[in-house]
Amino acid sequence: MSGSPASGPSGPGRDRADGAAGRPPGRLLRLLLAILPTTPAGRKLAAGAVADSVGSGMFLAASTLYFVTVVGIPATRVGAVISIASIIGLISPVPFGRLADRVGPTRVYVMLLAARGVGYAGFALVDSFWPYAVLTCVLTALDRGCSPLQQVVVGLIEGGENQARTMASIRSVRNIGLTAGFLLAGAVLAIEHRAAFAALFLGNALTFFVIALVVERLRRGVESPAGDATAKQAGAGPEETCAGPQEAVPPAQEAAGEPASGPARVRSPFLDLRFLLFTVSNGILTLHDSVLFLLLPLWLTTATSAPASAVSVLLAVNTVLTVLLQVYVAKFADTTARALRLIWFALVPLLLSCGVFAGAEHVPAWPAAAFAVIAVVLLTVGENVHSVAVWNLSYDMSPAPARARYLATFSLGVTGQQIVGPVLMTAVVLPLGTSGWALLAGVFLLAGLGLRATGGPRPAPTADRALAPEAGVTAGAAGSPASTGTPTTPTPSEVTS
Repeated sequence: MSGSPASGPSGPGRDRADGAAGRPPGRLLRLLLAILPTTPAGRKLAAGAVADSVGSGMFLAASTLYFVTVVGIPATRVGAVISIASIIGLISPVPFGRLADRVGPTRVYVMLLAARGVGYAGFALVDSFWPYAVLTCVLTALDRGCSPLQQVVVGLIEGGENQARTMASIRSVRNIGLTAGFLLAGAVLAIEHRAAFAALFLGNALTFFVIALVVERLRRGVESPAGDATAKQAGAGPEETCAGPQEAVPPAQEAAGEPASGPARVRSPFLDLRFLLFTVSNGILTLHDSVLFLLLPLWLTTATSAPASAVSVLLAVNTVLTVLLQVYVAKFADTTARALRLIWFALVPLLLSCGVFAGAEHVPAWPAAAFAVIAVVLLTVGENVHSVAVWNLSYDMSPAPARARYLATFSLGVTGQQIVGPVLMTAVVLPLGTSGWALLAGVFLLAGLGLRATGGPRPAPTADRALAPEAGVTAGAAGSPASTGTPTTPTPSEVTS
């Protein structure tokens, strides 16, 4: 949904007909139902995410080839533009987050989606370098600005115990949609006609308007007089709603993403040392993404005896496991305390995967391939557990009056990893071999300890304590602090690309 970012299930080649009423559905249908959110609003958000990711998959698979081979822009200039756009995208979430905290995250999110739809449609008209460069830089900034707002919007529309599951469902269905988009792009690449590429760009643009319409209708539904029923359906009724550390906010206003009137002042996230350390630790632990998508293909072909064809199998294993694991793991992150404990369950498979990767370098071809499969399974389990845990923790650690701003700052850690990770993988881990994997395991361990030390419940700001008691309250549509058996924390919540 966020465009930059942030999913295909397996099943029998053909589902058998259901036959008489009451017969259980096929395995594939049961799997899809298990992946989908449990609320109507969540299912609409997931459907929008599928549409968005199908368009994104088509664009990612075909756009670079189009601009190089059809438009005639040199590949080196395309690469330079993408690098410059990535630098611009590094800072763009922060101003959009500030704007969202002022006028409402849902409204800003819908505005960005519409702007992206117009921009991606504009690629169909690009016929030279400078329009391509300007449009790419602008759209990358909009893409990265949307990413943290997705998490805020899901929290506002869903809230309560449904929030973590819906975020996990969105990531799962995005992987399915991306896969479908890649396949559709293959047909366009086979045609190799400019009109086919233009249709692809327009189709991708249309998906942004689809998801914008879905989110806008959900927002209006919550704002309407019947919005109380909508909030209850999403898992948080008005009697459960509070504004956290500031004064109480009407449920419809909070669920619509509007800022509270006269909110308590909150310090800048760049002055919140604990949150910054949490952000940096998470960015470091997210190096598992660079391991999977950059290091793995190079490592398999240069450091092991395994066949190069195994790369596609390993990536397929990751995709399928991600679809299956996201929703399952989310149920273990229904409170901040449980999400914090998940960090340990993420660290163990990540550390073990480094050991298995190292071992694969010292065995013959087929054992090396088996070691690689085991390592990717461990890496994928750790990656998914980590992702679900930090969705919750980052949301809970962000003060409600500045949630969009805080989550925008939090996204900078992941973006920093995308810049530093490729260099670290190719210049340090790969050349060092076994020692490189040991070093990476140590980095993972330190990052995990950093998340454990800095994540979790936080006291209300001093300026707010006169306005609201510190006692636990149940969660509202915005993910306000929930009463649990553990210290008072907001209810659960990434993406995240």
